[in-house]
Amino acid sequence: MASHKRYALVGTGGRAGMFINAISDTYAEHCELVALCDTSQVRMDYHNWRRADRWGYDPIPTYKAGQFDRMLDETAPDTVIVTTIDASHHIYIIRAMELGCDVITEKPMTTDLDKMKAIYATIDRTGRALRVTFNYRYAPAYTKLREVV
Repeated sequence: MASHKRYALVGTGGRAGMFINAISDTYAEHCELVALCDTSQVRMDYHNWRRADRWGYDPIPTYKAGQFDRMLDETAPDTVIVTTIDASHHIYIIRAMELGCDVITEKPMTTDLDKMKAIYATIDRTGRALRVTFNYRYAPAYTKLREVV
């Protein structure tokens, strides 16, 4: 699996599912989910259970939010996916880039101008990449609306 792109995900609430599903199924040939990080062990355990039940995966390591740096050190992801609450996106985006990872985050990238400036300064300083996604773009109701229109 050395050629797989390695992902760690922080924030295992409702937004995380689309990423976990894509990495575990649709793009499994090229991607690997290597760790989960959250304030809730129950949510992380649920995602490990679901991956095992649905696709036969062994559990991946889980880390509490305060163990974020340790997670990156121990699991060496290429990219960190940030799906935490919006007000904390900047914390994980900046730290992941400082520790050598590219980042994918959910919209909004952050919640205020100072946090945005800090993120862009980190991009300039580290040369890491940031992609901002919009999970509702693929929500079934919006997909159906596009079909109707």
